[in-house]
Amino acid sequence: MSKIVRRVFILNFLILLISLFAYSELTLMLFEKEFFYLAGILFLSTCIITFLVHKIIILPLNLDLKNTKDEFEKFNEDIKNSNHQKNFELELINATLQEKIKEQRELTESLENKLLLEIQSKEKKEILLVHQSRLAGIGKVAINSVQACEETVNSVNFLLQNINDEYKRININNNFIDKTMDQLNRIISEMQIKNEELKNFIKPNEVKKEFFLDEIVMESLEMLEDTFMNHNIKIDYNFSKSINLYGFPNEINQVIFNILHNAKEALIEKNIASKKVFISIKKDKDFAYVSIVDNAGGVPEALLGNIFEPYFTTKKYKKSSGLGLFLSKIIIEENMQGKLEFENASEGAKFVITLPISKENES
Repeated sequence: MSKIVRRVFILNFLILLISLFAYSELTLMLFEKEFFYLAGILFLSTCIITFLVHKIIILPLNLDLKNTKDEFEKFNEDIKNSNHQKNFELELINATLQEKIKEQRELTESLENKLLLEIQSKEKKEILLVHQSRLAGIGKVAINSVQACEETVNSVNFLLQNINDEYKRININNNFIDKTMDQLNRIISEMQIKNEELKNFIKPNEVKKEFFLDEIVMESLEMLEDTFMNHNIKIDYNFSKSINLYGFPNEINQVIFNILHNAKEALIEKNIASKKVFISIKKDKDFAYVSIVDNAGGVPEALLGNIFEPYFTTKKYKKSSGLGLFLSKIIIEENMQGKLEFENASEGAKFVITLPISKENES
């Protein structure tokens, strides 16, 4: 029995006691038997009414309240579960979206990199085509120059021979003329040698062979020795001896000569008080290094990227064709599989030639 039923029953019992006490005088006047019958009927009626109220009204009401409470709790639980599910779905969607954004970003970066590489490749191809076109033009000009120079040398040589024959015929003894004739013959011989070297460069027919690097550098120095002395240019050098290489020694000679000639021109043009050129030859396990440094002040930073471009020159009065360093880089990097690099040193320009010691590129 519920608390409510018990309370109703107790209340009815109290009412009955109070009624009995209130009407005690009346009970004295009634018969004792009839009074107790009446009291019993009243008590029984009260119990029946209380039971019926509990059964018909209170129990269904409690059941409805309990069901309502259970439904409300279930509804709250469903809402919580629904919120958890939605939160999980939102987190899953967000993670998927972030992954898609990441993939899209990576794809965009990949496409940008590919596009950049294609542009750079195209630019390199275009530059190479321009260089090849210019080089073809250089070859034609050089061939014409060689042919014209050969004709001039042959003509001068013929005239000198006539002069020499006539000079011997009249039998004149003149030391000045003898010395001059010797100098002219030496100059003509050197021009013929240079013509042959230029021919070899335009259409190389020199075969690869072994040579000592220090000997080639010394040959280049000897060719410029008089010029350096006449302009008070001091040469210092530090050579590692007996570095044996395999390649084209005449072409290496041309490169060394070009760099030394450029150093001489820069020192003279800038009127350096104490003109100096330092040459070093070193090696490690795989490579030999020729370093040529002057104190002519170097090259402006804005022009560093153009040093090896064809037709580029830093000479004030444009005395140069601007092809020397361009051709030198081709010789070193394409014919010798090495590197020719430039940088500004503390007082001037610095060229570094790197040449492989091994014969793995032999062909």
